[in-house]
Amino acid sequence: MLHAYLIAGVVACALGVKALYRRNGKEFRTRCTYLLRKKKTAFDAFEKLASRYEGLCVTRALPNGEEYKNTLLLDENGISAHDLEKLLHFISGFIKPGNRVVLLDCMDHFIRENNFEEAVKFLHSLKDQVALNEAILLTTLDLSVLSKREQCLIKQEMDEFM
Repeated sequence: MLHAYLIAGVVACALGVKALYRRNGKEFRTRCTYLLRKKKTAFDAFEKLASRYEGLCVTRALPNGEEYKNTLLLDENGISAHDLEKLLHFISGFIKPGNRVVLLDCMDHFIRENNFEEAVKFLHSLKDQVALNEAILLTTLDLSVLSKREQCLIKQEMDEFM
């Protein structure tokens, strides 16, 4: 069964276990990755989920002076957007205990600072960690800035698109 989580995050999401929060008829479940179109929707969902589970917000800047218990501001806290391996290690360590939620509010920045392929590899590895550790990953990205091929590749890494 454990191998199924590594092979297909969709299987893990389907098995996925705990529905933690519902928004507009959609459930947020553990072991799943979500791409949200609007930053406000992502931050609202993160706040709701983080009220039940420990949360980590990875961003370049918090909206409207918001503060969260665990926030990783890229390029300020010693982790550069260029060092995806270090960032993956940091996030993996955070979600290891399980029942955690991560908001990755800077996927567009990772694509610009690295390249599309490296950013997708990072997302794929993070998705595996989320499935293994009963976590939830929320991310935002404006798909209109990507080619059709790139949009398809990003959507393949997501369990839900809202």
